[in-house]
Amino acid sequence: MAAMDFSQSQIQSQVQVLSQKQIQSLELLSLASADLRESVFRAVEENPALVITGDSFARGVDLKQGGAFRDGTRTSSRVSSAASLASDNFTAALEAHADKRQSLQEHLLSQFRVLPLSALELALGENLIRNLDSRGFHVLSPVTFLTNGRKNYEKNQVLLKKVMEIIQSLDPVGTCTSSTEESLLVQARLRGNASDFTLFILDGHLDFLDPPKADRVLLKFKMFKKEKEKLFGLSEKDQHYLSLTPDEEEVEKTLSFIRTLDPYPARDYSTLETHYISADISVEKIEDLPDSADEKDGIILTPNGAWLVKNERGVLPGIALNPEFLSLESNEDKKTLASKDELKVVSQSLSKARDFIEALNFRENTVFRAVCRIVSHQSEFFKKGPGYLSVLKQQDIAEELGVHESTISRMANGKYLQCEWGLFELKYFFTAASLGDQSRDRVMRMIGEILLEHKDDSKKLSDQKITDLLNERGVQVARRTVAKYRSLLNIDSSFTR
Repeated sequence: MAAMDFSQSQIQSQVQVLSQKQIQSLELLSLASADLRESVFRAVEENPALVITGDSFARGVDLKQGGAFRDGTRTSSRVSSAASLASDNFTAALEAHADKRQSLQEHLLSQFRVLPLSALELALGENLIRNLDSRGFHVLSPVTFLTNGRKNYEKNQVLLKKVMEIIQSLDPVGTCTSSTEESLLVQARLRGNASDFTLFILDGHLDFLDPPKADRVLLKFKMFKKEKEKLFGLSEKDQHYLSLTPDEEEVEKTLSFIRTLDPYPARDYSTLETHYISADISVEKIEDLPDSADEKDGIILTPNGAWLVKNERGVLPGIALNPEFLSLESNEDKKTLASKDELKVVSQSLSKARDFIEALNFRENTVFRAVCRIVSHQSEFFKKGPGYLSVLKQQDIAEELGVHESTISRMANGKYLQCEWGLFELKYFFTAASLGDQSRDRVMRMIGEILLEHKDDSKKLSDQKITDLLNERGVQVARRTVAKYRSLLNIDSSFTR
């Protein structure tokens, strides 16, 4: 028997560990305004070194001038008279009709925490549940919550899949998914009585149901099957789907089954997001330029005009350091009268309070700087309105600001911008160049223009004809993509127009 060889090796690697202060800044950055408001009140409740200086959202007060934190940090607190009136009406409605329903997160957590799971599974599941929006869909990609992502990759993927499937099976069935289509597919699989053809339709082929007529759906499936059979190297799932031979009766049963599913299973649960949306930031056109124009002041000069970017505190209350704690910290006479334990509490509380205020400022500053860059890139939109977005990726803004792309992703989540064209989520302004050098927004506008130009034609334009006309204009796009964009424009197909 050969002798066993024992040896030691030393590996040097760099690991970046975030401080608690950085983690708090990123957490606050990712919160929507309503959730941030709740976090501010929770922080004030837990830390006596913080105090609320005013709450225009609750009282309907119109603060004419920008305010400042007690430690000298500047903050904008301008609220329009219209916003004040909306605030009064909203507060009155809340007082008259209190929402006593459970939130979706509370309902799911109450079921999830009683399951016999490991500590790792419980922690991952709670993070996934808190990551759901009001519809029960993921806000951030689920893989974000895996630790040691590169190590034990397969093991982590198995763990993630297991925990997600558990949450998806909880009441209401079909949450913890990425979209309505995935939610419907999960519901169908969990019922256990869905036909293979039903699963095929829900597995990326919902567009076959436009229009939801059995003969049309069957025709589309046969055309799809004919095209797929020409390909090589199909997966087992695709081969199984291609072996299906449904008839119109089976298609009718599929249509009836799908109608019993709920596209938004989380709709019956209380959410903050659906109550009230306020702008985190605003953009206004400048007619008369000031003598000095600087992006640091929110003034953006572009070939399409000049714009002013301003922070809007919206639903956020004013917050400051407790003056009594500050006095005790700076007054030597008072220090001599206090015990060591009292001074320690004061020092620790003020340190945490300053960190919290700094994190709020980081959030506000990041949103402000990012929107200034967005306005610079999307000036044609701010001049002409929807339909004129340029190709813009989150990575582009991240590189210009010198931050990680994930920071911009957190910044755009649940934040809203007010301009003359309406209220838009910041994610709206990021659009990839999936169609050559054209953004989805521009292609959708072109589809609307084409349909308007041919509205009086005796024969309505099919999706294929629209595709051909777009190709003539230099936009290479698939027919299926045209059907998707037409649906997003709430325009019926040629069969029902």
